[in-house]
Amino acid sequence: MTTLLPRFFYLTAALAWYLLLWRHPIAIFLAGCFACLTQPLYRRLRHNMRVRRKCRQHTAVQRKLRLPRFLSDHAPIYVYTVALLAAVFTPLATLILLVSPQAGAGLARLRELKANNFQLPAEWVNQLQQVRTYLGEYPRLEKMVYDFFRNLDTLLSDTVSLLFSRGFDVLDVLGGTMDVLWSLFLFFTLTVLFTVYSRRIRKITGRIFHWPQALLRRFTAAIHRALRAVMLGIALVAMIQGLLCGIAFAAAGFKQPAFWGMLTTFTAPLPVVGTAIVWLPLSLSLWFTGKTVAAVGLALWGALAVATVDNLLRPLFLRQGIHAPFFVLITAILCGLTGFGPVGLIVGPVLLAFAIQAVEEGNRFYRQRD
Repeated sequence: MTTLLPRFFYLTAALAWYLLLWRHPIAIFLAGCFACLTQPLYRRLRHNMRVRRKCRQHTAVQRKLRLPRFLSDHAPIYVYTVALLAAVFTPLATLILLVSPQAGAGLARLRELKANNFQLPAEWVNQLQQVRTYLGEYPRLEKMVYDFFRNLDTLLSDTVSLLFSRGFDVLDVLGGTMDVLWSLFLFFTLTVLFTVYSRRIRKITGRIFHWPQALLRRFTAAIHRALRAVMLGIALVAMIQGLLCGIAFAAAGFKQPAFWGMLTTFTAPLPVVGTAIVWLPLSLSLWFTGKTVAAVGLALWGALAVATVDNLLRPLFLRQGIHAPFFVLITAILCGLTGFGPVGLIVGPVLLAFAIQAVEEGNRFYRQRD
């Protein structure tokens, strides 16, 4: 009875937190991921503060000038919180300053296309009709081209529907400005709490499930490597691709290059199609409006430069953090997207890394027993 009583108390505390936070699963998950990713920074800050305190405690001058004990003890938390806010809000502020002047016209164009069910413009239809008439003289070639474009249309339609239904409606799901602010506040608060009390959380988890701390540390390290791979292989590569496409859109003469570059950044993590959802229709629009050189140049830039970044850097970064074949990584990302929406870009690789580490721990048990 005495051994079950502490576990009962721990489970009661976990149930209380669950009742408080069960309506915010996305904020909890993202906060836990960000805390796991930035935990080494907080530990480094604490270590540096302890080293400085030991070096200064015997110096008379520093003893007179030192901060109050309350401030000195909590300095790592303050520095970590400021760094966390800067890491999140600095890119957002930069993005808003660059894109907001062009966002209105770009979003109006997207809403217009969505209202028309993404139908092709009249000049495009005329050009395609001429091509179809020409291909009518070669039935086999016409059938091959027709099957190809039918499959391509199905793929693009499904991808665009997923993008609009699960990606651009995030604000609608959140419910408004106040809900967005509350979600951000909860995310930052939970991230700081998870980071500061990470050792206690790991210790209590081990006591509840009777797991050794070394095993929990290995799981935490595996998830940390997976999150780092996601940040580099998905987020960083997507920003690089968006920047390259934005430069190409500006050179091609589009009126909102920053907006279309941002849209390319959002679509870049999607496997198979990725950035082609944006630059391919824009290249076709240039072609059908008579700007042949710009259309060919944009298509070549997207197919060679942008695609090369995706094909080289993304597998390199992802495999460094998650030891699995790249095809398995792509499958995990696709399953995460279809099951969890945009958050699935993180959920898929994290669950895959967790599964791989679980199998490794099972193999470790049998190796030690044998």
